[in-house]
Amino acid sequence: MQGYKRIVPNIETLCLEAARELLRLIQQGLDERGEYHLFLAGGSTPQSFYQLLATAPYANAIPWGKLHLYFGDERNVPPDHPDSNYNMVNNALLKKINIDPMRVHRIHGELAAEQAASGYHTLIKSIVPRGVDNQPQADLVLLGLGTDGHIASLFPATNILDSVDSYAAAIKVEKLNSWRISITYPVINNARNLWLFVSGDGKQEIIDRVFNHPSAVYPLPVERINSRGNVTWFLDQAAAKWLK
Repeated sequence: MQGYKRIVPNIETLCLEAARELLRLIQQGLDERGEYHLFLAGGSTPQSFYQLLATAPYANAIPWGKLHLYFGDERNVPPDHPDSNYNMVNNALLKKINIDPMRVHRIHGELAAEQAASGYHTLIKSIVPRGVDNQPQADLVLLGLGTDGHIASLFPATNILDSVDSYAAAIKVEKLNSWRISITYPVINNARNLWLFVSGDGKQEIIDRVFNHPSAVYPLPVERINSRGNVTWFLDQAAAKWLK
């Protein structure tokens, strides 16, 4: 899994390029389907992106009343916890825009992880439009990328990687000693558009691995993506430094 690479000087330019492209995709999606279903990512680079979307002209130009917002993953914590992805998005974006709370579909991380995952599977199954093979088809899924190759909360050597019957699943990440709830590959792979945000010096090695030395024998979670849609990597020059 590779895709189209947009390499820009820094994180500020990355966010600006992504915001402009998001406006275009939303308008296209609304013209064709009337609503837009967007899955949000956690992490510092997406956070900078959301902070930009909360400012002019994007906060007013995006028709938030026609969007449904979802989350790619969540920690097993309450929504006001400092580690909560929802809390981050709420502070960076949701509090500053005019969006109906009923259109913001958070993962209920305050519940037991398995219960939260089951509830989110049901929500995705009920609300997200269907596409190929009757699978949920989001308009856009945003992902970050960990230095170990994880996406959302799909971590290496965890059984969630093989989950194909559930759209959301719970996983205990042993190395972090924490429970997570995450969307699964069926949701990621069937999205119309898939974006990966990667920035900073700390991401050089993982980007080098993914693009220059991919492994078919021991693929990382990001290498297991088999997208049916359009894949775009938003990379700053620091992260893309070792790209051939």
